[in-house]
Amino acid sequence: MRKINLIILFLLGVLVGWLIFKFKDNLNFYNYNNIQNNSWGITLQQKYSRFEDVLKILKKEYYDQDLLLSWEKSMVDHALAAYVNAIEDPYTVYMDNNLSSGFQQDLKWESDFEWIWAYIMKKDYYVMIEEVLKDSPAFKAWLKPLDRIVMIDSWYTEKMSIDEAVSKIRWLKWTKVWLVIERYDRNWKREILEREVTRDKLVVPSVVSEVFEIAWHKLWYLEIYMVGEETENLFEREIINLTNENVEWIILDLRWNGWWFLPIAVEIASHFIPSWKLIVTAKYKNFWDENYYSKWYEDLQSLSTVVLVDGMTASAWEIIAMALQEQQWIQLIWTQTFGKWSIQTIKDFDDGSILKYTIWKRYSPQWKNIDKLWVTPDIAVEFDVDKYKKDNLDNQLEEAKTLLLKMLN
Repeated sequence: MRKINLIILFLLGVLVGWLIFKFKDNLNFYNYNNIQNNSWGITLQQKYSRFEDVLKILKKEYYDQDLLLSWEKSMVDHALAAYVNAIEDPYTVYMDNNLSSGFQQDLKWESDFEWIWAYIMKKDYYVMIEEVLKDSPAFKAWLKPLDRIVMIDSWYTEKMSIDEAVSKIRWLKWTKVWLVIERYDRNWKREILEREVTRDKLVVPSVVSEVFEIAWHKLWYLEIYMVGEETENLFEREIINLTNENVEWIILDLRWNGWWFLPIAVEIASHFIPSWKLIVTAKYKNFWDENYYSKWYEDLQSLSTVVLVDGMTASAWEIIAMALQEQQWIQLIWTQTFGKWSIQTIKDFDDGSILKYTIWKRYSPQWKNIDKLWVTPDIAVEFDVDKYKKDNLDNQLEEAKTLLLKMLN
């Protein structure tokens, strides 16, 4: 019997081997020269042969060969950067070793010099603001993610490296930097703005809370500034402190937050959503989908909650907002969110250059992807910038209190 089994396994092995040999061209997943472009119908080698042709012509016929040799790497880096930028994904970018050396180092200073507290990166002819920290100098100057810095003081940023941009923005505390900003709205309407930003040192707690008493009703106002490693611990500490407060409602403020830390976002949402309910799905191109479910906390599930969002609410904050909206029917108030539901990774190359690219996107419990589309609030109220600047009055928060009072009564 054992011999028969061995003979059968041998014959199966021969058959599988013959099938692989027969159809090897169709099964050759890793021979990139055989990958076909659906629209062009040609191989990758043929598609990019123009670069090689141009280089051969220049090396054979270009007059100043020393000049060509000295700029050859720079030519390749510029070509790669332009190639990647043509995708028109603002979070996917190729940076040579000069640009990558200063990539997102703006939150890591250890000297007496100060900063405006915004993540920046180099794109095309400008320096792009990727994130703005809440209550930072950049925030107070009304700078926004995706703003394009085209001039720093009297210097244009077109030919500026990220290191140069950082060195010009960073200086002593209370000094000012003048920025010219190019901004596009959702309809691609272009606007040129001038902003004067005062540099400062920044120490911001990631969780801040306050109890409001309105007409004998207690409301817990909870503001989360950033999702970091300590956010969940601080959040739980605030919950413990409020155990004896007998609050009836929660106002969860997620406005002006674009920071992301997915595991912590799941932790925070788990306080409001019943155990094992879906919070978010991560969908990759080359890997299995990942589902993130609510944990067993449920300590705030019984409290009625409203969530404040705005056009700068992005990434982890949109995960929390949509999960609460879809799984707990919690109302979202104010303006549409930013619409960033993609995550990037970084590939480092031997020469110090890097490729930062989108590797996966998120989907809500009802399988919505709002990347570049935004979360739509249940009640829309525009933020009154003039009233905030003049009277330090947050009209959206005041409207939330009024709304909750009506609902309680």
